[in-house]
Amino acid sequence: MTKIIKSKIDSILSEKYLSYAVSTIISRSLPDVRDGLKPVHRRIIYSMYQLKLLNDSTFKKCARIVGDVMGKFHPHGDQAIYDSLVRLAQDFSTRAPLIEGQGNFGNIDGDNAAAMRYTEARLDKISNYFFDGIEENAVDFKENYDGQNLEPQVLPTKLPNILLNGASGIAVGMATNIPPHNLTELNNALIKIIKNPSINLSLLLKEIKGPDFPTGGEILISSKELSSLYRTGKGSFVVRSIWQKEDLKNGLYQLIITQIPYQVNKTRLIEQLANLINNKKIPLDDILDESDENIRIVLKPKNRNINHEKLIELCFKFSDLSIKYSCNFNVLEDGIIPKQLGLKSILNNFLEYRKKTIKRKSLFNKEKITKKLKILNGYIIAYKNLDAIIKIIRNKEDPKKAIIKKYKLSELQTDAILNMRLGSLKKLDEITTKNEIKELKIELSFLEKLIKNKNFLDKYIIEELNKTNKNVDQDILKRRSKINNDQISDHIIDLEEFQEVEKLTVILFNDGTIKTFKDHLDDNKLKNTFKNVLNYLKILSNQKILLFVSSGRVFTIDPSILPSGKSNPKNFIYYVESNSNDKIIGILTYTENLKCIVASKFGKGFLADLSDISTSQKKGKQLFNLKNEDQLIKISTNISKHIACLSSNSRLLIFKTDELPILKKGAGVLLQKVSKNYLSDIQSFELSEGISWKYGKIVKTEKNLDFWIGKRSQVGKKVPKRFNKELKFLE
Repeated sequence: MTKIIKSKIDSILSEKYLSYAVSTIISRSLPDVRDGLKPVHRRIIYSMYQLKLLNDSTFKKCARIVGDVMGKFHPHGDQAIYDSLVRLAQDFSTRAPLIEGQGNFGNIDGDNAAAMRYTEARLDKISNYFFDGIEENAVDFKENYDGQNLEPQVLPTKLPNILLNGASGIAVGMATNIPPHNLTELNNALIKIIKNPSINLSLLLKEIKGPDFPTGGEILISSKELSSLYRTGKGSFVVRSIWQKEDLKNGLYQLIITQIPYQVNKTRLIEQLANLINNKKIPLDDILDESDENIRIVLKPKNRNINHEKLIELCFKFSDLSIKYSCNFNVLEDGIIPKQLGLKSILNNFLEYRKKTIKRKSLFNKEKITKKLKILNGYIIAYKNLDAIIKIIRNKEDPKKAIIKKYKLSELQTDAILNMRLGSLKKLDEITTKNEIKELKIELSFLEKLIKNKNFLDKYIIEELNKTNKNVDQDILKRRSKINNDQISDHIIDLEEFQEVEKLTVILFNDGTIKTFKDHLDDNKLKNTFKNVLNYLKILSNQKILLFVSSGRVFTIDPSILPSGKSNPKNFIYYVESNSNDKIIGILTYTENLKCIVASKFGKGFLADLSDISTSQKKGKQLFNLKNEDQLIKISTNISKHIACLSSNSRLLIFKTDELPILKKGAGVLLQKVSKNYLSDIQSFELSEGISWKYGKIVKTEKNLDFWIGKRSQVGKKVPKRFNKELKFLE
């Protein structure tokens, strides 16, 4: 039978999506501030505890563990569970691995772990700290998904795992990224908080130096940024590789990378550096991976003269040898409330939780000891009245009632007496019982102090934290990441200072293709060897090229990316983001204080100041703002005292160059009034030299130019006799 729901779709969607979001936040993505675990990790660890896979047990197949977790507690994909298990066992992913793996559990190169049917696991030694009082009512249990098993809502850990191993996850509308920290520093900070609950953050930061990644590295963060990060629970810092210079013979050297940033895949990093070498982005000759269980990446510079500090800075700039790590301390408070907490709040939450688990465990043991003492006191009465009690048992129909009535014992005590073995009635057992009562009373007094006396509980936790600092493996306690609080100035490192400067000739062809050649080619050789040359430049390899197109846009091109040698010329469109209908007008060598005259088809123009035109962006910069289908037709770096303009209706106008405005960009001014015609050519020249043009194979020159001299924006006068039909000046 179909159920029809009568409701607005937006309200249903809103309700269901909110339900999904809450489920994702609480049951999947955010860690609990108390034990620092997400549900999947908690279920894996608890399931292994139930399987008795402690550190002193034998290993079991991971497939068995995953099956147990999936069947009892986590009804999701087996691969997702296995991936989480693997991560908990990887010493390069987890600061203090909670699982000890046997077999292939992947590596820092990014290789995956072997299939779960091959690998084996058990809990690591440090995991013992997560079960303190789990069977002594230290935490609440809840029903699993099908109600047939119970699972802990949170594990009763002794360790501030939320900061020790950190966490990362993306929920709906929020994410968390908590870096790992050093256990000794965390425990020392907790001790300081216990001794002085009102301690400020700056005093806490004398203990906690900063994050401590399993892969080491150098963390660059100022004291101010560190304080802000731990106060607000949000911030970022740079993690750099640890490196050293290794001197070789004849003044040569190589750089050795010994630690890489957290979560950086070593194989991809080496591929990235190799691509940078191939693309000539970094001046390295080669990169070698000589890593075994320790990382050793060798960077070989192109020559001995390269400054090693500038070289490594360049590598940091372009590769994942240096990364930015963003932090977001989003956690679940009490397992249900998502909050962004600072360092002190997280530590306080853990301490409050630890006190609760100790008190609950103590209450459980107190009740257990009280019950045991009652039984033992009953035994003492039995020892004192042994003959009388045996007589009652032998002669009475209901000895239990008789014993209760005569000696005023409880049912519990009487049952214990009646269940005593004959062998335990000897004198030695009576002495043992009395000693046990004494010991239990001491323990009971101790537990009562833990429950009722706040100062005693604080001292107990301090002792516990100090004991942890002594007993945990020294490899875990030792700090791995170096903290650099000094303000490192961000040097502007440019690849050009590492490049060898060589001579180049850049040739631009009429079809818009472009190519470079080594050395400065002879002008005559250029004219005889190449056809359809629009323009060519003789430059140095460390200079940039400015490329002008008809839309008035100017692009900056590095000559090193252009085809050279035996390669065919390539169209300029490969190297810039230009419109498909743009036509190339010309190229110039970029220099400081560069100026040129620009002119458009409809007679507009100006003197362009190109000092700020250079850009690293492929889309270039707009120089000439053109309207109504106007186009750039001419650029000229020859700036003399006069300008000659030719229009398509055979009019020549000459005026002074200083009538032109100097602009860094703009629409320009009218050079020559062309009406319905267009500007054909311009040339800047000295009056004494005159203007020249080609008529057939003859070069003609006119020096008597008074007739054509006028003011800018005039129509001009008929060109000299026997001027070429193309209406072009001699270049």
